[in-house]
Amino acid sequence: MKVYITLLSNKNYLQGVLVLHRSLKASESRYPLYCALSVSIDKETEHILEREGIRCVRLLHSAVTGNVNPLGKGFSHWNYTFDKLLIWGLTQFEKVVFLDCDMLIVRNIDGLFEHEAFSAVSADSSYPGNESWVGGLNSGLMVIVPDKEVERQLLQTISIVVNDCTKRNLMVGDQDVIKRFLPDWGKCDSLHLDEGYNIFADHLTYYIRHLGYSLKGKMGKAVYVIHFIGKSKPWMKKSFREYVWMFKMCSTNPYYLLAYTRFRKYLNT
Repeated sequence: MKVYITLLSNKNYLQGVLVLHRSLKASESRYPLYCALSVSIDKETEHILEREGIRCVRLLHSAVTGNVNPLGKGFSHWNYTFDKLLIWGLTQFEKVVFLDCDMLIVRNIDGLFEHEAFSAVSADSSYPGNESWVGGLNSGLMVIVPDKEVERQLLQTISIVVNDCTKRNLMVGDQDVIKRFLPDWGKCDSLHLDEGYNIFADHLTYYIRHLGYSLKGKMGKAVYVIHFIGKSKPWMKKSFREYVWMFKMCSTNPYYLLAYTRFRKYLNT
């Protein structure tokens, strides 16, 4: 069975899962969306997802215990993402396309199921200043063939990566573990998906105006998925500082406002 799957490891991201599901349906996808639930997710949240038509899979344990990244830091929300590595253990599925729950689907992406396992995007690597990101996997969207042995090796890699990053005073997330597990991913061109499958909302205007991407029609390269990275998400209440940031973002990045408005429309459906 081929399915899309996302992870809900913090109930504050529930609205993101709902929008992901609604935007997938709007793209006329032939494949269902499943939501993997971390052990901390309560039954009430699960029932909300089921009423929406989202099928749930409960994870039996957590990939890590405690807070890997210090609370109060800008990346403390990464503490919740390590359960993403448990997706490889869901061998009841033949193949999955993993999607972060802060993504907005713009057009049909069913063709991703034809790609190889570990296919992903070197996201935002064409934005000026990010040249060092070229060949670096972004774990927000991945083609996965579940395999218990791969899951075991990924989980074993966590402690190695955490210890290394701690010594260097760096924040760490699931993506760092996957990149350590796949050191040669950057050299495997067949695994590199077009950036249109994972475009950061913050830089959407640059990709459209300077790199030839398009949100609609057949002109230019297609934008398939918009990724709202960062700690503050479109459905979350914002502080005064975050409102100021968003005002500046919309002023300099008009396509961000368009994507944000579309996201909110799905949220209020």
